[in-house]
Amino acid sequence: MSLDKSCDVIDVLVTDWITLEETATGLAVTQAGVETRQPVRDYQADGAKLKVMPRLLTDTRTFDSAFAAKLADEDTRFATIAGVIQTLDTMDADGLCVDLGQIPATAEQALTPFMAELKSALDAGGLASCLIASGLDPAQRDHSYASDFDTIILKLFNEPWVGAAPAPLSENTWVVDTAKDAATAIGTERLVLAVGAFGATWETGVPLPRKRPFGEVMAEIATANASLVFNPDVSGSYAAYRGEHGQRQKTWLQDAASVFNHLSMLDQVGVHSVGLWSLGMEDPAVWPLLTRRADAADLTEPFFSDVLIDTYVEYSGTGPALSVDERAVYGQRVFDTDPATGRITNQTYQVYPKPYHMRRYGAVKPNEVVLTFDDGPHPEFTPQILDILRETETPAAFFLMGQNVMNHPDIARRVVEEGHEIGGHSFSHPRMDQITPARTHFEHNFTDRAIAGATGRATLLYREPFLRSGGPISADRIEPLTAVQARGQMVYGMDVVPKDWLGLTAQEIADYAIAKVEAGDGNVILLHDGGGEDRSASVAAVPIIISELRARGYTFVSAAAGLGTEPDVLMPTVEGVQPVFDRVSFSLASTAMQAVVAIFWIVLVIGLVRSFCILVFAAMHTRHRVPQVGPHPKLAVVIPAFNEEAAIGKCIESVMASDYPWMEIVVVDDGSSDDTLNRILEYKFEKNLRMISQPNQGKWSALNRAILSLDADVVVCIDADTQVTPDAVSKLAAHFHDARVGAVAGKIVVGNRVNLLTRMQALEYVTAQNFERRAFDRINGILVVPGAIGAWRVSALHKAGLFCQDTMTEDCDLTVSVNRAGYRVIYDEDAVAYTEAPQTLRALMGQRLRWSLGMFQSAWKHKASVLRGRAVGLVSIPDMFVFGYLFPLLAPIADLFVLLLIYTLISGSWAGDVGTSAALISPDMLWAYLALPALEFAIATFAVLSDRTAKKSLILIWPFQRIFYRPILYLTVFRALLRAMSGTLAVWGKSKRHGSDLLTSQRAT
Repeated sequence: MSLDKSCDVIDVLVTDWITLEETATGLAVTQAGVETRQPVRDYQADGAKLKVMPRLLTDTRTFDSAFAAKLADEDTRFATIAGVIQTLDTMDADGLCVDLGQIPATAEQALTPFMAELKSALDAGGLASCLIASGLDPAQRDHSYASDFDTIILKLFNEPWVGAAPAPLSENTWVVDTAKDAATAIGTERLVLAVGAFGATWETGVPLPRKRPFGEVMAEIATANASLVFNPDVSGSYAAYRGEHGQRQKTWLQDAASVFNHLSMLDQVGVHSVGLWSLGMEDPAVWPLLTRRADAADLTEPFFSDVLIDTYVEYSGTGPALSVDERAVYGQRVFDTDPATGRITNQTYQVYPKPYHMRRYGAVKPNEVVLTFDDGPHPEFTPQILDILRETETPAAFFLMGQNVMNHPDIARRVVEEGHEIGGHSFSHPRMDQITPARTHFEHNFTDRAIAGATGRATLLYREPFLRSGGPISADRIEPLTAVQARGQMVYGMDVVPKDWLGLTAQEIADYAIAKVEAGDGNVILLHDGGGEDRSASVAAVPIIISELRARGYTFVSAAAGLGTEPDVLMPTVEGVQPVFDRVSFSLASTAMQAVVAIFWIVLVIGLVRSFCILVFAAMHTRHRVPQVGPHPKLAVVIPAFNEEAAIGKCIESVMASDYPWMEIVVVDDGSSDDTLNRILEYKFEKNLRMISQPNQGKWSALNRAILSLDADVVVCIDADTQVTPDAVSKLAAHFHDARVGAVAGKIVVGNRVNLLTRMQALEYVTAQNFERRAFDRINGILVVPGAIGAWRVSALHKAGLFCQDTMTEDCDLTVSVNRAGYRVIYDEDAVAYTEAPQTLRALMGQRLRWSLGMFQSAWKHKASVLRGRAVGLVSIPDMFVFGYLFPLLAPIADLFVLLLIYTLISGSWAGDVGTSAALISPDMLWAYLALPALEFAIATFAVLSDRTAKKSLILIWPFQRIFYRPILYLTVFRALLRAMSGTLAVWGKSKRHGSDLLTSQRAT
C-alpha cells in the first residue's frame, strides 16, 4: 500500500526476502514466498521504475559465531554465495544489501572472506551491492567493508532494543553531524541517508520496546485521550498514557514533521539521496513531502495539515465475520516554524486522526471447522463437491456469484435443498472499491434477486470479492463493506486460504489447509468451486481435508454455529410473486447472454475463415495474360454524367490522353441541372468525341443509350468523377483477345486524400475492394465491375440484357448477369483510375447508402444463381449476404460484448491481492476477439505493401479505420435494410465534386 501512495518517488526498494538458515550440515538460502513478493511485482508491472535489492538476513537476526564458523569453511561459503546469487536471479532482483547491524564485532574477521567473495559474485552477475550501517555506531560507518560496496545506506535514527530506556529516536545536532561526517568519509555519490518514519512504544514490565506504525500509534493516542507533544530539538513527538489494560506506556514518534525537518537538515549538508525506514509504518504525508520537497509555505496545504489514516485499520475481537464499528476520522494539525531555518518548531493536533475500527466476531470453537466455497455455482465442479459433502455428511457454506446463479439456478437450488448455507458474492466479481455506487447497487441487488429467484431464499451472509484473509488493512477496501451493512447483511470472511487458484495439487491444497488449522491460524477454510477453468484439484482436496481433520478430532459445522443462530435464520424464505418474477427474468437474461456469446463466436469464426481465405486466394492470384492476336478491338469509352460540372472536364481530358490507337468517346449528359452540359461542349471539336444529351432518367439509361448507339466490340465505362491513367484503356482492352472474357474490372485509387476520412477510404479501396477483387478473380467470383472504370464485351452486354433499372447498383447487377451468361469476369490491377471520394461524412453516408441498398437489391435479384454451380452464385452472393449484411448486424453485438469484457476488466474483475478471477466473461475471449483484427491488419499490410500505387504510410490509418470508419459502414447497412423494408429507395444523387487534378496530385505524391 505504501508503494501505491509513494507517487513513484521510490527508486530502490530494500526488502526482507532472503534469509540464511542454519542447518545440521551447513547453511540454507530461503526466500520469501510468491505472495509476499507479488505486490512489489504488481507495482512494477504497472510501469513503476523500481529496483529491488533484498536484504540478506539470518534466521537468528545476527551473524553470530556459529554462522561465522560455517562461513569460514570454503565449501560452505561457496555454496552459500552460489545459493544467494541463484535466489537473486530467481526473484529477478537488481542487487543485494548486507546489514552490518547483524554482524557482531567477534564475527567481523571471520566474515571478511565471505564478504569479499560475495561482492565479487555480485559484480560478476551485474548485480548492485549495498551496505547498511547505523549512524549511531562509528565502527559500522567506517567499517573496512564499506569501501567494497557500491552504496552505503546510513540509518539516522535509533532502533530501541531490549532494556533501552524511553528516548527520542533521533536528535537534530547528531543528525547533522553524522550526515556531515558520512558525506566526507564516504562521498555523496555512494551515500544514502535513511531517516526514520515509525514509532516506538515502551510499556511498563515489557523489556523490548515495540516498533509501531504511525496509524496504530495515532489510534491508541486518540483512544487514550492523550496528547502528542512535538520536541523541536529532536524533531520527534512524545506521548505518555495508559494502554487498553491500564498499563503505562511511553511513545516516541517520527512522523511527517520529523521527516520534514530531517530533509531540511540533509539539504543543508548537501546530501540528496534519502531513504525512508520503514516502509508501511510512515505518516502518509511523507510522500508528498518527498515528491515536492516541500518548504514551510506548504505546511498549511491539506496534504500536510489534514491527516487521514488510510493504510491502517484497527481490529478487535476474533472470528471470521466483520463489522465496521467506527468510521475513520480526519485529523487536523497546525505547525509553527522557525523563520530563520524554515523548520518546524511545534506541531499541534486540533483533531487527532482515527482509523477505521473493525470488529471480528462469529468464531467457532477451537475444535470446529467451517468449510466454505466461493465463485459458484459451477456446472461441473459444484455438483461434484455437493456429492462429496452428501457422502461425508459435511455442512458447508457456498458464496454464490449472481451471474453464475442466473446461468445455473438448478445447482444453486440443490445447494439449499441439501442443507448447506448460501451467501452473496457479488454478481460479476469486481473489485468493489473500484466501481461506481450505481454498479455497487447493481452487484448487490441483482445477486440477491438471482438467489431468491433460484432458491426461494434470501441471504444475510455476504463475502466481498478479493476479501483479504483476516479483513481489509486499507480504508479504501472498507468503504464497500459499509454499504453491505446498510443493506442488513453481515460480512463473512475466512481464516485459511490455500490459494487453490495457483495451480496447486489436491494434496498441496489439503496439506496447507490442515497445517493452518492445526497451527491455530483459523477455523474457516476457503476453497473455490468456480471462478476458473479447472477446479478439479480443489474438488479432490475436499475429501482429504474432511477425513484428515476429522481424524484429528475436528468437527465440521455451519457458519451459523459461530454466529449463535441457525442456518434458516441466515437464509429466510422469500414469499410472494417476486421470486417467480425474478426466476423468469433471470432465465430470459441467461438465455439472451448465451445467445450473445454464440453470436460472438459465430462472428469471430466466420470472420477469421473469410479473412484467411481472402489472404490465401489473393496471394494465389495470377494475372490474366493473353498474347495479342490480330488488330486491337474496336473500342469506345462511355462517360455518363449528372451534375458533374467540376469534374467532367478532367475526366474527358484523361481519357483523351490515353495511348489506345483509336477509340470513340461518348459523353452522356443525363439532364444535369448545373453547367455540366456547357463543360462538355467545350470539347465539341474533338473528332473522336460524341455527346448525347437526354432528360434525367438515371445512370443505367445513360449508359444503355450510349451503348446502343455504338459500333464497337468493347466498351469502357467510366464515371465522370474519375481520371484514368494513359495506359488504363489499353490494359483493359488487351484482355478481350480471350473470347471467354466478358468484362474486366480496373483498379480504383482514391485521388483526393485530403483529410482523415478520404485517407480511410483510400485504405478501404486498397484492401476491401482492390485486394479482395484479386481473391475473387481467382475463382471467377468478382461481384462488381466498378462504374469508375470497367470494360465490357458489347456482345456479352447484349446477351446479359444491358444495364437495368431494377437496382441502384447497375454495375453489380450487370456483372452477375454477364457471369451467369457464361463469361469470365477478371481484374486488372494495372488498369488504374483515380476517383474523387466523398470528403464529408454526410456525402459518404449518402454514397454508401446507395451502394448498400443497391448491392442488396442485386444479390436478391440473382439469388437463384446460388443453385447454378458458378462461383459468383455459390461463393460471392452468399459472401455478400453474410459479410455485407448479416455480419454488420452481428458485429456491433460482438463489439459491445468485448466492450463489456474490457469494462469488467478495468473495473477490477481480474484485479486484487486475494482470490481468483471469476469474471462475467473469460478474458480468453478478449484474446480470441483480437485474433480477427490481427488477421485483418495482416491483410491490410500485405495489400498495401503489394500495391504499387499505395503509399506505405497508409497502413498507419488502419486503427482509425477499424475503430471509427467500420461503424460508419455498419450504420449504412442498417439504413439500407430499413430503406429496403420500408420501400423508400435512394436516387442517383451526386456528392459535391471539387474538380481536382487527381493524376497530377498522385504523381506529386
